[in-house]
Amino acid sequence: MPFTLAQALRLEVFHDANARLLTGESALEREVRWVHSSEIPDVARFLSGGELLLTAGLGMGSSSAEQRAYVRAVHEAGAVALIIEESGRMFERVPQAVVDEAAACGIPVVALGVEVPFAAVSAQVHEVLTGLQVQALTQERRIESTFNALLLAGGDYVSIVRELARLTQSAVVLENVAHHVVASAGTADEDLDDFAGHADSAHDSQATCIRCPVLMRGQTWGWLHALHPRTTTLHSPAFAVERATTAVAISLLSDHSRDARDNQRSTALITRLALGDLTGPEFLDRVAGLGCRLDRRDLVMIVLNKSPGQESRAAQPARATQLGAMRADMGDYYVVITTGAAWRSGAAVAPEHTAHGGGISRSVEPAMLPTALTQARSAAAVARSMGSPRVLRFDELGVERLLVSLAQGPELAGYVQDELGPVLARDARSATPLLPTLRAYLETDGNKSHAAATLHIQRRTLYNRLDRLSALLGRSLEDTATRQALFLAVKSLDLMESGPHTGGSRP
Repeated sequence: MPFTLAQALRLEVFHDANARLLTGESALEREVRWVHSSEIPDVARFLSGGELLLTAGLGMGSSSAEQRAYVRAVHEAGAVALIIEESGRMFERVPQAVVDEAAACGIPVVALGVEVPFAAVSAQVHEVLTGLQVQALTQERRIESTFNALLLAGGDYVSIVRELARLTQSAVVLENVAHHVVASAGTADEDLDDFAGHADSAHDSQATCIRCPVLMRGQTWGWLHALHPRTTTLHSPAFAVERATTAVAISLLSDHSRDARDNQRSTALITRLALGDLTGPEFLDRVAGLGCRLDRRDLVMIVLNKSPGQESRAAQPARATQLGAMRADMGDYYVVITTGAAWRSGAAVAPEHTAHGGGISRSVEPAMLPTALTQARSAAAVARSMGSPRVLRFDELGVERLLVSLAQGPELAGYVQDELGPVLARDARSATPLLPTLRAYLETDGNKSHAAATLHIQRRTLYNRLDRLSALLGRSLEDTATRQALFLAVKSLDLMESGPHTGGSRP
């Protein structure tokens, strides 16, 4: 902590000298950097600021004008205080002109009622200052070691932000050059509500916010903010912010796969939500720590199907934050968590991600996010089974909702085998499968003309295939109940073959 004039005046040497503050009570918290003693008239030109100036008054002059000029010069040179000995060598009492001019300038004047060796004053003050400097240097080395250890242990910018929040006991925000929050720690909602406005404001007072730029290859990547630092243990919170900023830049430069790491974090959070390891509100708190704040109302889950062999694309935190959405690459599909408003505006999902369809949940509160994930996966599975490029809403599903839930266990596979087993066994051995004919016939609700047109075959050919299907199944396809049972079985088979969302596989 800075060594102030008030602390200096409490030292034993001043107590023994009957030190009295004559003026300048409002300036007692000024920082003392060193002690200087002199009896020459032009001492001001040898001062550089921050000094306690000790004098017996021999160089101050005998006239009021000389004394006032002396005080002004010392003040303008940056002295913290003027300490005058009332020993009789020059003054029995500090002249009133000195007190008046000092009051006008704002520089404290201290009178010493007893003669003291100025060397003793210097010794005591410098002993304190040296001790504080050693403490400060020791603490700075400890801070550097802390951030270096984080980097060596593989820590990224998120862990650095968290450590800085702990050290400074403040809210810490890391933003990129576009003023999008990338990571935060120790923040309340009000700290982030209008952060763009705060980021654009002046940062003249370190009491409100300490800001330091993150520089990468000579360019500004973003800024690190310590909001309202209130630590009483750090010699210099600004030093901690500066070193943390350097550590952030190193982590960003050295981590060539940081996008993959961010996606790994997002994927892990989605997985924990699905497994019930995190509640919805806990999940949103963790997401906010990654720099993505979501409105806690009107939340929706979106699952976007990938095409076979499509490469994974790591989520980009900055873009996700900009669009008000969190994204995760789950391997076979993407998950996007956003608001219904963002989805309806088309801002939450890039067009290329919807080429293979997907599903969107109902709008939910945070506590219902696990259910919303299940709903979105169910709708995406139906879209995949239909070969639809649409993102289906969960509420658009009909009987498929039941089929998707049954696909998690063996019941649906058993049903498909019971209804379609002979046809599937025959198609596995034949170059001309009959299942496409059965599907077209069922989807046209038994209309043979429409089915033949769909298959681009003659009606006689269709009749022959239907006869073979009836023989294999041992049932008439003219029967409505039979067609309904087979239609459900075909839909179930499509769901089971559609991919990982249902958890099923072809019998």
